[in-house]
This record gives sequence, C-alpha cells and structure tokens, in this order.
Amino acid sequence: MLSAIHTWSGYLVFLIVLATSITAYSQAKYAREFTSGRYVLALVLLDVQVLLGFVVYVTGRFWEANPETAYVHPALALAALGSGHMLMRAAKATTNAADAHRLAGKALIVAIVLITAAIGVASAPPFIN
Repeated sequence: MLSAIHTWSGYLVFLIVLATSITAYSQAKYAREFTSGRYVLALVLLDVQVLLGFVVYVTGRFWEANPETAYVHPALALAALGSGHMLMRAAKATTNAADAHRLAGKALIVAIVLITAAIGVASAPPFIN
C-alpha cells in the first residue's frame, strides 16, 4: 500500500515541480522581486516524497533488492534533494530578481532530472548482476 502511494504521489510531485519550474522561468522575464515561497514548497514536496521513499525502502527491505534499486535509486534521490536545496539557497542569496527566478527554476529542473533518473533506475529491469 505504502509503495503504491509512493509511486503515484511521485508522478503528481513530478508534475507539480515541473509546472513550478516553468513558472520560475516565465517569471524571470519581468521579475522585479523574488519570493521563494512556491519554489520552496515544490522542494518540500520532493523532500516528503523522498522521505516516503525511504520509509518504503526500510519497511520493504529494499537494500536486499538488485543493486540499482538498493543503492542507485536512493543515491539519486538524495543527490536531487541536495542539489535542489543548494541551488535554491543560491537563488535566495541572489540580489537580482530575474537571476533569482532563473536559479530557482534551475534548482527545480536539476532536482527533477535526478528524480526522473531515480524513477528510471527503479523501474528498469536489473542490469547490474
């Protein structure tokens, strides 16, 4: 049950983060000020999704699964969170509003690319023996 929730909520979070990143880039063109609220909310959704994934990982004993699912999938998820939060911190520190929106969009895009890689690794048939 928890695994199914993790899977389906992952698709929803993906769409929300993608829409928010598109919004960030469209806001950058005419931005006079930067508020990070919606961008941070999208990253918090990713945080919750990854936390839910780690609960599934522990309760489902996925460290005993194939190496892609056991090691690569969680590593990519952690890399997504780390890079997303690092770039978001840089966006908040930027004084130019347009640059801050672009950096926030970049934070979300980098995070979503790594999350998509994590989903692909977990969904693909095993290739490491």
